Amino acid sequence: LDKEVRRDMLVDELKIFSEEKQQEVLSILKAETKSYKVSNIKTHWLSNAISCNADRNVIYLLSEHPDIAIIGYDEMIKMVPDVSQQTTVNGQQSRTEDVDMTDNILMVNADKVWEMGYTGKGVIVAVIDSGVNYNHVDVANNLWDGGAEFPNHGYNTYDGNNDPMDRFGHGTHCAGTVCGDGTSGTKTGIAPKATLMCVKSVSDEGTGTAHNINSGMEWAVEHNADVLSMSLGVTMPMISEKEMLRRSCVTALELGVVASVAAGNY
Repeated sequence: LDKEVRRDMLVDELKIFSEEKQQEVLSILKAETKSYKVSNIKTHWLSNAISCNADRNVIYLLSEHPDIAIIGYDEMIKMVPDVSQQTTVNGQQSRTEDVDMTDNILMVNADKVWEMGYTGKGVIVAVIDSGVNYNHVDVANNLWDGGAEFPNHGYNTYDGNNDPMDRFGHGTHCAGTVCGDGTSGTKTGIAPKATLMCVKSVSDEGTGTAHNINSGMEWAVEHNADVLSMSLGVTMPMISEKEMLRRSCVTALELGVVASVAAGNY
């Protein structure tokens, strides 16, 4: 089958599977909303998980349910580092001369790969982060066309709206590393012809939860991203957080989507 047709079919199957397997647990949670013991219920089809706010009595009740594999605390934490204004090595600026491309490109020989014809053209990369400044001239030529439904080239899964504007800086920095084409003077992007999908899953302060990351991954996969670029993470994650995010990455890969995740930010 065509790649997109196949993915759409598999996404539908995953949604049906999760809906069926979560049915009894969701009925309990929804019943408890009437007594204000449960709120903010969110289901995830990519990892077959549920997140919500619940009091301890509901949590104890769920812990005895046969459909529950694990329960964990979805803690709001700092997920991305503050963006430095200049790149330094041992306290010194890494480049002082005028150059047309940054060190990161040269260090991985990306420019040599471009000469072979591989520039990222035709590949949709979803940067899942604090959003992207989609008005930045270095990424303006690469933005994903979301049509009338998503006019700002992506989605804000953190706030639940159509504006993934970056007000923290980290997501824009990462977008530049992916496909900054050098319009402002210096090339920064490893794949300068890639299509950039902007997904805001972290707050304007750089905070979020594993549930927020999972929501961003789901939205990007559902809207045909080929690569999920995630330079973020959970500090000292609990087993529940590890299990949910690992399952999401494995499921995405089975759908033909690569999750490219930084090792070392947090």
